Amino acid sequence: MNSRKRIYVFSLSKKDIFGYGVDPVNWLRNKDEKPYYFRNKKPKLLPSGSIVLFSFQGRIFGQATVKEDVKELSLKERRQARERDGFEYKYSMILNGSSIDIFPEPYPKKKDVAPKIGKKFGRVFTILDSEQYHKILEMARVN
Repeated sequence: MNSRKRIYVFSLSKKDIFGYGVDPVNWLRNKDEKPYYFRNKKPKLLPSGSIVLFSFQGRIFGQATVKEDVKELSLKERRQARERDGFEYKYSMILNGSSIDIFPEPYPKKKDVAPKIGKKFGRVFTILDSEQYHKILEMARVN
């Protein structure tokens, strides 16, 4: 893997659209190449080709590859996003729609994954190394 590329776990929250009855699995399945928005926090480095695993309520349910790096939204884009979604977003990125992969159920629980990979999960973002990533895929029964 290119040294610039990273592997992250994004912990989705009910504070976002998921508190409004949006199912996170269907959201990711249908994400395609629509922007993924960040409010205040964004990953420090997330170049194209990086891998993002997604979790919600302590379960890691899928992954995708970053197509376009994180960018800061213009004032116009911020206003449009606020009008459309009701949230104040500052950054966005694009996922590669063909890379979206929903794991088979049952989804691995972060509390079971953490001791096996020797890492605690952050509240929003967690960076993984290649070995940790592959252990998660094994637990998700993805090969």
